[in-house]
Amino acid sequence: MLRKLCLFALLLTQSIVGAQATIESADCAAQPPGTVASCGYVTLPQDYADPSGRRVEIYYTQIHSRGDNPDPLVYLVGGPGSSGTHLLPVSYEKYLHAFAAERDIIIIDQRGTGLSNPPLYCREALFRLGDILESPHEEHAELLLEILGDCQRRLAKQGVQFDTFHSANNARDVVNVLLALGYERWNLVGVSYGTKLALTMMRDYPQFLRSVILDSVYPPQVDIYMDAYYSGERALDVLFEACAASPSCNGRYPNLRAVFYRLYAQLNDMPMLAEYQPPDSRRLTIEISGYRLYDWVFSWLYEVDAIRLIPKLVFELASGRTRSIVPMGALFEQSMVTLSLGMHYAVQCQEEYGSAQRDYARLVAAHPHLRGFLAYPVEGQATLPQLCELWGVPARPDKVNQAVHSDVPALLLSGNYDPITPPEYADVASRTLSSAYAYVLPHVAHAALRSDDCAVGIAVAFISQPLVEPDSSCIARTQPMRFR
Repeated sequence: MLRKLCLFALLLTQSIVGAQATIESADCAAQPPGTVASCGYVTLPQDYADPSGRRVEIYYTQIHSRGDNPDPLVYLVGGPGSSGTHLLPVSYEKYLHAFAAERDIIIIDQRGTGLSNPPLYCREALFRLGDILESPHEEHAELLLEILGDCQRRLAKQGVQFDTFHSANNARDVVNVLLALGYERWNLVGVSYGTKLALTMMRDYPQFLRSVILDSVYPPQVDIYMDAYYSGERALDVLFEACAASPSCNGRYPNLRAVFYRLYAQLNDMPMLAEYQPPDSRRLTIEISGYRLYDWVFSWLYEVDAIRLIPKLVFELASGRTRSIVPMGALFEQSMVTLSLGMHYAVQCQEEYGSAQRDYARLVAAHPHLRGFLAYPVEGQATLPQLCELWGVPARPDKVNQAVHSDVPALLLSGNYDPITPPEYADVASRTLSSAYAYVLPHVAHAALRSDDCAVGIAVAFISQPLVEPDSSCIARTQPMRFR
């Protein structure tokens, strides 16, 4: 049994919860090797305005340090909808271990994610992965809308209050978990959406924060749905220019930019069909349109190891070879089921969908090749309104989309290849942070700490002395992207 029989109640700070919370110990589901950890659940109101109503159970992992620093490091993952527990083994191996000698590490599954209850995962997408992979580009978004609609209706019948799943409540949950564990002050490291959550805590609960690390910054005042198209094109330009500047890459893959966009147009006129055999599943026939290729390449720009392969994969596909590219593309599409999609859209439809008037005409004027692509993703121009109508959640108050003003010491890290949270976002966020240091890692992408030792070194120096500018000289010594 995951849960143990140790159960007790404690009254948390009245101004935070306004209700009694319970903490219950549980087995640790993802304890890194060689660590000492405690795990459990903190039970809190699903709706803080109705403390006697439905509850959420927030799962945490507490990795105990051998050091004596009283202020832990709290790890906030992205998405929204990712699981801290699911990502813990890799994140700890890649960089969290660098902080563990001095202070405890706390990992929290945000409400609706991971082992927290209720889970808002869309098993409907898991059951229909084959249909998703085989869908032609004209039907792709509508099929996903159908699947997500089935998920929303099932969760609604279970009594999920979608309008209680948002960043302000996520932030409040984190505070309550830390208070329940006996901490008075802590440090945050947020990645992607986790940076937006960290900024929310800087706005609402600065009294608890010693320092904040924002990795791949997502400030609340940006329109990520509109910006994603511009940011994707910017990241592609970085890729094309880096390959052109590399004698080995340019020698093997000349004129990569022209080859990519020519292939994009050709595949939209006449998609390529490829066979794919997933593990433990039927053989599938996947249609590779230009839109699907663009979507795959956009997703690969998140990861350094995948970026290194993009020129090779594009040239292979241009010559009709699909053996390498299809498994990588399918793996990206299959990864959607690891995200709590119910939580993701509850948050995004409340905080992002209605926050801006989107000028798609201007986008198409700047990038005409994206005209048709706007209908391909489920969050596209025509389908995003339908998606948020399905979730039926009201827009959050205007303040959730306003800049966060704070004097909490902050470190902002960005990757130059990042296709979704570009370096510009760190500039936007830092304008209203009075004690902030911002750095761009030139040869990495999304989640810089995960893939760059230089970024980790800067972060370790910062958290040791948050009011002192960290030594960032390692940035100038980092090696350019090495393409395969």
